[in-house]
Amino acid sequence: MLATIRTAIARKKLRRAAGEINRRRRIHTLESARTIGLLFDASPERNRREVLDFVKTLEKKGKKVNLLGFIEDGKNPGEHPFPFFTSKELNWDNSPKSDKAAEFSRQNFDLLLSFNPSECIALAWPALQSPAGMKIGFVTSLPNDFDMLLEIPADKGLRFFVEQLDLYLDKIVLTSAHEPAKTP
Repeated sequence: MLATIRTAIARKKLRRAAGEINRRRRIHTLESARTIGLLFDASPERNRREVLDFVKTLEKKGKKVNLLGFIEDGKNPGEHPFPFFTSKELNWDNSPKSDKAAEFSRQNFDLLLSFNPSECIALAWPALQSPAGMKIGFVTSLPNDFDMLLEIPADKGLRFFVEQLDLYLDKIVLTSAHEPAKTP
């Protein structure tokens, strides 16, 4: 009962915060984005493996990728090669009180990808607070300000999410008005 009330209050706070978002939206593809933020549910081992493989692929293409994972088990999260926060680092409304989450939320990525198939409220907060130019995530019942939502079957993982990203983002044709400024 208490968990249901906490979730309802968190959803209401998320909805209010989503209505107050004022960010500069920019269209990006995986090719045009120079900086990519990746939020993900790091609790399942499969997610961690797939995310790290995807990051290696992006880095080989010259992308600067920042990760932030959420691990449900706050008792024994273990060591991981990426920044993460745990359920012990959440406020009563499931918003993160972690310095890592706050730092991630302040970064102005070209593209933010939220791999949150389980609709974890703890990951919804940094996604909502991010000033990223373009945000892409899963179809969700949580309030958000994503620019693109992808519906992925429950049995599919990050690889399928990335395939769908490639499929839909390849359809975007950037004109000179939408292309990011070239740095000398």
